[in-house]
Amino acid sequence: MAISSIAATVFAILLGFVVLSYVRSSTQTRRVRGHLPPGPPPKWIVGNLFDFPLAKPWETYRRWAEEYGDVVHLDLPVKPIVMLGSLKAANDLLDKRSQIYSDRPQSVMLELLSFGWAFSTMPYGSLWRTCRKHFHEHFNQSIVRHQHSTTQLQESRALLKRILFTPELARQHIRSLPGSSIIKVVYGTRDASRTDTYVRLAETALDAARKASVPGAFMAELLPFLRHIPSWLPGGNARRFSEKYRPSVCEMRDKPFDEVQAAMAAGKTIPCVAYNLIRQLQDAHGTQELTAEQDTVARIVTAVAYAGAADTTTASIESFVLAMGLYPEVQRKAQVELDRVVGPSRLPDFNDLESLTYVKAVVLETLRWMPAVPLGIPHSLTTDDECNGYHLPKGTILMVNAWAMMKNPEDYPDPDDFKPERFLDAEGNINPDVRDPRTIAFGFGRRICPGSDFAISLLSICIASMLHVFEIKAGTDESSQPVVLTAEGCSEAISSPLMFPRHIVPRSAQAERLIRDVVVECED
Repeated sequence: MAISSIAATVFAILLGFVVLSYVRSSTQTRRVRGHLPPGPPPKWIVGNLFDFPLAKPWETYRRWAEEYGDVVHLDLPVKPIVMLGSLKAANDLLDKRSQIYSDRPQSVMLELLSFGWAFSTMPYGSLWRTCRKHFHEHFNQSIVRHQHSTTQLQESRALLKRILFTPELARQHIRSLPGSSIIKVVYGTRDASRTDTYVRLAETALDAARKASVPGAFMAELLPFLRHIPSWLPGGNARRFSEKYRPSVCEMRDKPFDEVQAAMAAGKTIPCVAYNLIRQLQDAHGTQELTAEQDTVARIVTAVAYAGAADTTTASIESFVLAMGLYPEVQRKAQVELDRVVGPSRLPDFNDLESLTYVKAVVLETLRWMPAVPLGIPHSLTTDDECNGYHLPKGTILMVNAWAMMKNPEDYPDPDDFKPERFLDAEGNINPDVRDPRTIAFGFGRRICPGSDFAISLLSICIASMLHVFEIKAGTDESSQPVVLTAEGCSEAISSPLMFPRHIVPRSAQAERLIRDVVVECED
């Protein structure tokens, strides 16, 4: 059995290289015929296959854009890729021609992980449109404001309590905030132990997605035949990785949804998105039993909300905390505003946010300074097209260097510095002439993230609450040595800071009392 498996693997590899050579020949023909955009010089047979950087690829892509232009072609054997290095290029193609640029490339690794249900990466079609419609119905700006903000406020204040009691676990508590908020909103879970279980489940599954989505991290994405190599053979890392994480991905999608269905079957009413969506679909079908298609749609909509909020929002909150440790003057300015608008006798709530202009600028700068999704989610071209006189063949994968756009000094002078003031005019109001980073951070065209309203709402109230009561500094390490913070993020598809402040304590005795009062209020 082992010998036949090895033989099959060797045959697959040889066959793959034959196919590779053929496709390379075809690619060269298209290059001559179609005048593809410029890019790094390809090598014989493999093209740019081994030019993909594994660490912080967005930095390499920016250098390529500076050398070859803002539309850079990578000559790959199986998947031709175009890197969009400027906002203008992204708008021209993904926004203005969204009818042909709204598809998604199919990821070998996400398929192996059974992550195909995520409609953020789902092919553009009827199922995607149905899922997105239902998602919008339950997470549009009005619904977030009137139905979900109470949970967001409660969870943000519970975060303050956790940090007060165990400040050494502050980063862990922050990582739980988005997940616990969305779990309560989507599945109505109130039991702390069950919520923690769901949060850990999401972290495991999404950790796999982050690692699998880094361009070049798995050669199976560029050479799909490698997916067939058994996990126990050299070169079988794609299958080894997916076999480890696939159970968590499936459980994240199904376990909390199944529990809501079981509760409904027992006659219970659960105020949450899953309950409301199931009832909505039952009424549309005229029966208590969902069709297979309705069941799929409901699981997708709820799981996507669960997955999306539990990851990108976490990275943004962590970036904010790091920025406060690096830029104490920003922290002081925001706290002066909070003291003036909110005062010392209560915590901020959503009614205060409109008057907290500088805090709003801090939120915008948090999104810009360390983008949570540096390369966005790839688009796929559904028909041949032209751009700047160059030919883009059908099936081309387009990647957006959102990180480079956020670091463009023409839009954002001194882009590496954390400067909320860049978004304010001379009167201290939000300046509409400065590019809003939300137009980059949440994607382009018809694939703009539908959960952006929920994410911004939670991020805003969390930032305002933490600034109002905590002092954030670098602190000291386990050896009592001063921590030297750096603004460096990880190289995963969802990029979060590598370092984190160690000193997060109440900024006054009154601030501590406010937090402790929240503990009594929650317990009551």
